Amino acid sequence: MNILRSKLFAPLALLLSSSVQAQLPASDSAASAPTELFSAGYLFQVLGSLVLVFVCLFAVVYFLKRFNGVSVGSASALRVIGSASVGQREKVVLMEVGGEQLLIGVAPGSVRTLHVLPEPLIDTSAQESAAPDFAAVLRAANPLGSRS
Repeated sequence: MNILRSKLFAPLALLLSSSVQAQLPASDSAASAPTELFSAGYLFQVLGSLVLVFVCLFAVVYFLKRFNGVSVGSASALRVIGSASVGQREKVVLMEVGGEQLLIGVAPGSVRTLHVLPEPLIDTSAQESAAPDFAAVLRAANPLGSRS
């Protein structure tokens, strides 16, 4: 009986193993050529991406610092005319509210009016008329000149 089992199961096992081997080369070819995790191309791609992220980050920080003082809407009734740091976390701010100018102290957790100025220290109407519009600034900054 053992001889009969071995004669029946041997061709069946051979048939199954050949069908399994026919399916393996497709998936085995990817496993036979392992991808290198630290290849030169991969490292250049990762380092290039990292440098690109840092360049974008520094560009955003630069432009935020550069254009921090630019006011978007000057038609507001509330305007900051100037400010000065008087400590590590304290500031003195000169503001215009309506037609009055206020000197305000700003500290963590508190904002206090230090002085209400009877006469404006800085004439803001002269500053507004002297400020160029966006188109004039763009024309001055464009190295190629006007294209119209």
